[in-house]
Amino acid sequence: MINPEKKLSGIMVPVFALRGKEDFGIGDTAAVAEAIDFCCRHGVSVLQVLPINETSGDNSPYNAISSVALDPVLLNVTPQAIPDLSVESFERLAPKELLCQLSQGSVDYRRVKLLKLDLLQAAYEKFRREEISRKSARFLSFEKWQADEASWLPAYTLFRTLIDLNQGNVRWTEWAPEMQTFEGALQWLSAYAGQSEIEERRQFFAYVQWLAFGQWKSVRSLAQTRSVALMGDMPFGVSRYSADVWAQQELFDRQWCGGAPPETFFKDDLFTAQWGQNWGIPLYCWEEHRKEDFAWWRTRIRKITEIFHYFRIDHVLGFFRIYSFPWLPERNQEFVNLTPEQAAALAGGKLPQFLPRSDDEPEDAEANCKEGRALLQMILDEAGISGVVAEDLGVVPVYVRPLLKELGIPGFTIPFWECNEDDRSLTPREKLPALSLATYATHDHLPLVLIWEDMVARWHGADGHAAWLEVQHLMRFLKLDEESPPKLFTKELHFAMMKALLESPCWLAVFMITDLLATSERFNQPGLAADSNWSQRLEQPLSFYQNSSPFKERLAEFARLSRENGRLPEAAATAGTIL
Repeated sequence: MINPEKKLSGIMVPVFALRGKEDFGIGDTAAVAEAIDFCCRHGVSVLQVLPINETSGDNSPYNAISSVALDPVLLNVTPQAIPDLSVESFERLAPKELLCQLSQGSVDYRRVKLLKLDLLQAAYEKFRREEISRKSARFLSFEKWQADEASWLPAYTLFRTLIDLNQGNVRWTEWAPEMQTFEGALQWLSAYAGQSEIEERRQFFAYVQWLAFGQWKSVRSLAQTRSVALMGDMPFGVSRYSADVWAQQELFDRQWCGGAPPETFFKDDLFTAQWGQNWGIPLYCWEEHRKEDFAWWRTRIRKITEIFHYFRIDHVLGFFRIYSFPWLPERNQEFVNLTPEQAAALAGGKLPQFLPRSDDEPEDAEANCKEGRALLQMILDEAGISGVVAEDLGVVPVYVRPLLKELGIPGFTIPFWECNEDDRSLTPREKLPALSLATYATHDHLPLVLIWEDMVARWHGADGHAAWLEVQHLMRFLKLDEESPPKLFTKELHFAMMKALLESPCWLAVFMITDLLATSERFNQPGLAADSNWSQRLEQPLSFYQNSSPFKERLAEFARLSRENGRLPEAAATAGTIL
């Protein structure tokens, strides 16, 4: 549960971006364990990550092929971590030269996924020979785990196997007709000549998930011993090409695609600037979910709380109404620079709109608020003692934040956006909401170094006066000299930004790892389907930063400010373990 009286500090880092001592070119559970130690040493109470569910070709953690299954690419696949993986198999499949190649630069998802699956396959074959054949205690544990996960695992393993059978194509709508539903695929499988091979492959994918949940639960246990809380991320939607949609099609409306309306903040993509973000996710048939007492949602929440102490609901606004597109993202470019009339003609008379209804009429806003309240209450009930945080950024209805406060759910506070509508002055730090997660940027935004560089460039460029006022407002918020702001991202500016957030009354002050270290890696650019998205990694392991200038000075200042503002983990504060 969340106690807003106990102030905390946190960092946000995508797992893929971490560098471990012996990683495979992507962050993994071992790197997360190192990050937990880093948090413990530097006064960080909460380690926040992006979703860790299994992704497909676009590698987006917000477009996973399962709302439950964990991504094998984030596993530690060494013999030390997996008892069934022999040293011989490891050295044969993962020679040092290959691992050295993969560790350079950004994540090479295709090669990393293939390598890790090969290693996991070798481990499974040994498990099958040595554990299954003699019905060992370990095998019995695997069997019991499968029985316990019957609400989602059978559909996932068949779906995942059929992806391989269809040459890696996750678009199940393009598969043979008999494979396009879970029930149809089961019937097809019962008469298929290669049924035993399919069933063996399904067992392999079940084994991988058993290992994955085991590793992540060990990560949770480690975090608890270090007095560090883990915060996961639960996207509002799920991919239309997921095991969930394939297996339970009645729960989803695939005629529309969920997304977000246009915002002036995101200007990198012409379509996004004009029409908004089209995420491609199907909408929910909420009445069907009510009929099953939200069983699908309850399974999803139960599994995320097995691993995380807190979880963030990405785009909580979708529980009230969601901006919806009548076309798939693949068609986005057809609509760039079209008028609404031209777009409607091209989209069968429909335009992007809020569904199930907008908030324009008072009675519609009341209905949206009532339905959203019921859904959030269901999530809170199922979450139990786990803390729920709501990402409530974007075009926010007036009723959302009062409702979140009433339910005891922290929303998000980004100081740059908390301002007076008349003169655009920033809300003083002392007046920021207590029940909130305060941060300067999320994974979708520029890191602080680049935000400041952009602000200075506009101040000395075409935006001149308007940007100068923006700079002054920020200096006032930071309690620095308004008349002579620095042109570079100086240590003084960085420390002032730390101080402002950590001194605020906000329950949790979170810094992206890039903002804590003052580096410039960017993890995602909304609207762009580029290889650079979801693949940038930190230049060094976290252990490097804590021992090297100027980073160790930044970390020491963060720890000092956390201590002075009562934001240290309780065990660390009493044991004096902070460097």
